[in-house]
Amino acid sequence: MSKPIRHVVPALPKCEMHGFLHTRYAERMIPAFIDPKAIDLLRNSWDTQADDIIICTHQKVGTHLTKKYVVEILRKAGALKSGHPAAGGDIGKAAVPWPEVMVSQHGIAAFRAFLKKTEGQPRIFYTHGNLDELPVRHLHPKTKLVMAYRDPKGAAVSQFHFYKNHPTLGVSQDLTMMAFAEMFVEGDLYFGDYHDHVSGYFRAAQSGLDPKQLCIVRFEDLVEDKLNAVRTLSTFLLGAPLSPQDMVSVADSTEFNTMKEAIRQKPGSFHFNPDRFFRSGKTEDWKSQLPAEAIALIDAKTAEKWGVAGAIAPQTGTLGNSEYTKLVA
Repeated sequence: MSKPIRHVVPALPKCEMHGFLHTRYAERMIPAFIDPKAIDLLRNSWDTQADDIIICTHQKVGTHLTKKYVVEILRKAGALKSGHPAAGGDIGKAAVPWPEVMVSQHGIAAFRAFLKKTEGQPRIFYTHGNLDELPVRHLHPKTKLVMAYRDPKGAAVSQFHFYKNHPTLGVSQDLTMMAFAEMFVEGDLYFGDYHDHVSGYFRAAQSGLDPKQLCIVRFEDLVEDKLNAVRTLSTFLLGAPLSPQDMVSVADSTEFNTMKEAIRQKPGSFHFNPDRFFRSGKTEDWKSQLPAEAIALIDAKTAEKWGVAGAIAPQTGTLGNSEYTKLVA
């Protein structure tokens, strides 16, 4: 039996001063494990189907939490057949692929095999790409996009810990939170400027995307207003909300410790150690970690890029935490 072909990353540059290996696509920094040629290949060959769902996030803004919501909603609705890789609740790379990484590391044949296996039923993907660089040739007019974002200060803190603690990035241990905040504001980190990434989805209609194809959710709501988040997402994905009991079940499954323990007990194709990868699950730990100067720096960037911070944040549904408490009780 022939050995599988492994993707070999060539020698790549490191970011000045603080390390992290990278390459670039469309002038944006991307991790070394993504081959720019794989992105081009997808953009020249992948046509999405009507039932496809693409989770669009920047880095460390609740990507896996959003995946959990989407998968559990579809499972409760009975939308995933028994042979679907996510039918058992797996949110790992084989069930919810990151196409650019799958093609980079396993080749286009592996991606096409996934498409064939899941054809005719909902397929969930995720990407960190900007709206103008989605890895598709043709976006079906009924393909749904779910974009999650968070307070930039929270994103900066979460990214700082990820960059500094990731074993393969080679980031200098001398990197300080303040130095990283300055880099975050400058915007030349993995997947480009965070503020620009979010702004692109906020203004998606100006790029020709049908607003009905896009649902925008806040990480803070996914953590703190779970029933409302389930209602919003299930209405978007299914055309109607789940039953109150099913909404409670999905909300419970997305609790930080519940989700972490479920992956620990049944990891499926989730290839990260949850004890290391899931850091806190909190929304405002930036308050105790960011220096005042860093907070001011990031807030100024947010005001410049988004207007008054949070002013254009989309509203969620109408069923809030008080109703959730009653249903749980």
